[in-house]
Amino acid sequence: MTHKAFEAPDIDSTLSLPEALFNMAERYAARPAQWYRKNGEYLPVTYAQLATRIRHVACGLMQVGIKPGDRIGILMENRPEWAVIDYAILSIGAVTVPLYCSYRPQDMTYVLHDSGACAVFVSGGKLLRDLNIAVHECSHIKHIYAVDEIADGKLIENLSTLESSEFDETRLNKRLSKLTRDQLATLVYTSGTTANPKGVMLTHGNILTNLGAVPAVLKFSADDRMLSFLPLAHALERTASHFLPYSYGISVAFAERPDTVAKNLTEARPTIMISVPRMLEVVRSRILAQVAKQSALKQKLFHAYFAFAKKDKSSPLAAFLFNILDKLVGQKVRDRFGGRIKALVSGGAPLSVEVGEFFEALKLPIMEGYGLSESAPLLAVNPLADRRIGTVGPAAKGVEIKIAEDGEILARGGNIMVGYWKNRKATKEALIDGWLHTGDIGEFIDGYLRITDRKKDIIVNSGGENIAPQRIEGMLVIDKMIDQAVVFGDQKPYLVSLIVPNREACTIWAHAQGLPETDWDHLCDSDILKKHLQTRINQLLKPHNPFEQVRRIHLLHEGFTIESGLLTPTMKVKRRMVYEQYGDILESLYS
Repeated sequence: MTHKAFEAPDIDSTLSLPEALFNMAERYAARPAQWYRKNGEYLPVTYAQLATRIRHVACGLMQVGIKPGDRIGILMENRPEWAVIDYAILSIGAVTVPLYCSYRPQDMTYVLHDSGACAVFVSGGKLLRDLNIAVHECSHIKHIYAVDEIADGKLIENLSTLESSEFDETRLNKRLSKLTRDQLATLVYTSGTTANPKGVMLTHGNILTNLGAVPAVLKFSADDRMLSFLPLAHALERTASHFLPYSYGISVAFAERPDTVAKNLTEARPTIMISVPRMLEVVRSRILAQVAKQSALKQKLFHAYFAFAKKDKSSPLAAFLFNILDKLVGQKVRDRFGGRIKALVSGGAPLSVEVGEFFEALKLPIMEGYGLSESAPLLAVNPLADRRIGTVGPAAKGVEIKIAEDGEILARGGNIMVGYWKNRKATKEALIDGWLHTGDIGEFIDGYLRITDRKKDIIVNSGGENIAPQRIEGMLVIDKMIDQAVVFGDQKPYLVSLIVPNREACTIWAHAQGLPETDWDHLCDSDILKKHLQTRINQLLKPHNPFEQVRRIHLLHEGFTIESGLLTPTMKVKRRMVYEQYGDILESLYS
């Protein structure tokens, strides 16, 4: 693959996020900034077209009286208008408040009320219906702008009304000229794994600091393209698949829906993709499940490929054999990703070593990183040229990281939040003497950071041993027959776990065993599957400490989901809620 010449912009001297985008629109007017799918194909939106639309919406917002500092919500699936609206809000000095599409009406009400938003942008359909319920308790909402719905003559207006407003370039340029790196850009509401979401206050400078750190770890080319499919309300996706490409002059393709990502990958053919460990775990388990259905010869080729991938291939014969296997196995998997991936960026939660090595063997390089919404979000990341699986890389440029005496990771730098919106108590707890207390436990190995667990999630068993549940859960879900796992055992004599079996892999196994009952509910309740999974878990954890062994398990018929309230919108398990919902079952495992 040939790469067009690329000239990196000077992000460090850029004063605002809109300035970064408008600079790219001036330099690369005809270059595609976005790709959206219509009538079975991806169509481009140039940087000139994107910038023009942003300016028109910005002028419309000024005309209806939006002032610098006003908060404006966005409730919308990933689509080209997300960037138009976000940058229009930022261009006039207002503050964007993203809302997750998975929010229930009461969640929307909480965020809109807490932020004091005066307007909301929404796509339409169910999101608009839920929003209408939510705003009943939000008298401060003066405007709702729908992209896909016509005006109702009351509160709801169409986005086109803003775009067709009088274009006052002089007034807009005056607003743009007043933007600084210290200007509040956005309130990013945390996922709320333990309590109500908190509004993280991020400035233009916080996010630009993150963007300026990227060239040191990943080199861009003019034909680079990203696929946007994680929620844009998520700090990782918004910084990495939204602000980053538009600030560097590369393009973004939008997945139609979360369930069409596999198809869209082959159509959009991205070179860089932002992901989370859960998605990579699911892809790996699906590949393994599909391999298990194939002929004995194809299964042998697949496993031979992975065996070869770990060996020294310096000899001509080894290299020749591996190249043949790569064409038969590796290239077919890479083609599913569009055939052009140069980096899969993983963040949001710890990635297990086994999953990382799986994709590395397939020549799909994994750049695992680490961060929080409170750090805009990047704190550390593996450079593409020197990746070390099992770590999250060295501290990013402009970030300082140290380990406290109790093992907690502390960070400071230009990317660290101003604080939590209207929450001084939480701000004082998180920011102490300029250091962000992350709540994560970690250590440095030759300058590379390794995350071991969440400070508040540490299990202390009845024998006094400290156990990191996320590490054990990460090992369990590596097994192709296990989809999700939550470990329990604080102040208990041993560990137990709730297990969500992988439906496809377990059903294949049941048929192979000739079991009379392969109906899913019967299978999950059967002692034979439970005993089989317990045996596999015992083998997985055998090399580890006796107190880290999972002694008993309970199989769940259904997985933890966002809809059930047991996963955050960023796909993290709400551990306390799981413990509450399944408390009786967990306690019964000790009887």
